[in-house]
Amino acid sequence: MARIKPYEVNGAEDSPAEEVAANSGSELATRQEAAAMMGTISGDVDSDDILIPRLNVVQGVGPLSELYQPGQIVLNKETVLSDGSSPIELTVLSARKQFAENLPFDSDERPRVYNTLEEVHEAGGSIEWKDDEKPSFTPILHVQLLLKAPAGAEGAFPLEYKGEPYALALWTLRGVAYTRAGRNILTAARFSLRDGIHHGKWTLATKREKFGRNSVFVPVLRNVGRHDADFLAFVAGLVG
Repeated sequence: MARIKPYEVNGAEDSPAEEVAANSGSELATRQEAAAMMGTISGDVDSDDILIPRLNVVQGVGPLSELYQPGQIVLNKETVLSDGSSPIELTVLSARKQFAENLPFDSDERPRVYNTLEEVHEAGGSIEWKDDEKPSFTPILHVQLLLKAPAGAEGAFPLEYKGEPYALALWTLRGVAYTRAGRNILTAARFSLRDGIHHGKWTLATKREKFGRNSVFVPVLRNVGRHDADFLAFVAGLVG
């Protein structure tokens, strides 16, 4: 009686030689897949996974005032873009209006945020002054920007267009910043930049204004022209 080799007990099983060949093929496929994926990111990636630095105007109070001078424009809480008197150049890529709850400055609660005024009213809130009572909600504008690096700025501008460094940034406007800068953006989107808010060139500086007993540095945002087709193609490549 012939001896039965272990790999012949189940005819569906591969012989050792076939198994080695199969493993080699699998390894080759894995290497090919790895080569095809080189330089890419896979998986369920969404906007919550992307870190975009924030733009801030430094005021006389708050954590940033301990590090920087009031009126300065700061990126990512670490790079001074301007002392406020020298305008920086930027492009508004998109903007989203919402309504945020007004809470005391030192509150530990997270403010409620709604997308529409109807939702604010349904929650019992208002954006209007009534009998000297402050509104319970205020409009805010989340703006995504493309910043051109000012002279001397280093390390925070990973993008490049025609040899000039650029960076993406997020800027949230509320209160007087919404009134002075946010409404400029919304007005331009309705009229002069109806074909796309990203077509516009803007400059941003700051100036000091007094409101009652308090002095506040407000943004001075000006639409100073339109981009050409080459720059718009560069912008499209960033979001495509």
